Amino acid sequence: MTPQLRIASPATRHRLALTKSSQLTTIFRRMYKPKAAMITPEAVIRVLNKAKVKFVLMGTHGIGGWRSEPRATQDVDVLILKSHHRKAVAAVKKAFPDLVLQDLPAVSRFVDPLDNKPVIDLMKPEENFYQEVFKNSLPVGKYVIPNLEAALACKYAALVSPHRSAEKKALDEGDFISIAIQNYEAIDLNVLFSLGEMIKPNGGPEIQRFVEQAKSGQRLAP
Repeated sequence: MTPQLRIASPATRHRLALTKSSQLTTIFRRMYKPKAAMITPEAVIRVLNKAKVKFVLMGTHGIGGWRSEPRATQDVDVLILKSHHRKAVAAVKKAFPDLVLQDLPAVSRFVDPLDNKPVIDLMKPEENFYQEVFKNSLPVGKYVIPNLEAALACKYAALVSPHRSAEKKALDEGDFISIAIQNYEAIDLNVLFSLGEMIKPNGGPEIQRFVEQAKSGQRLAP
């Protein structure tokens, strides 16, 4: 990360990172999928705000400011307040009528019919941990992102999920390590412990150990 970004506030860092990750994603789509849907996180944010939906920007776009540098991603992940989920789905359907809705237990997924790849994921806070993310969030202008501890916990949840592919977990590990190293001195280990415990039994000490492994240059190992 450049010196200018290092001394910037978390909100400023994230706004700059979101702009860069959005640009990177658009460039890659134009290079490799010129006919695919060109939907940016900024566009999704505008749609949800207009519908007065309470949400947290998640995934790669939501943690970019916590990493040492932003990266591109295929889709826009958004955690939706449970009572707002129905109107969030209706708003996205109206704004992006060409996308195909797949209603799954944990997410309402909008896919591009061109390649059947997800473009927008409206996540359902069915688990206690994801409900807690709303309390552990950081305002960034007209939207919010997971705060530092929640960002690490989200990556930890992905790493220990039995349903996550090896390819995705490799990216999750890199994200976790980058966030831990970049923000090590600012991490509230007590908050992190509590979030880890909500993700799985004995998750508190494990997520704390992952932070120390990342800081010492090790791979993350249970």
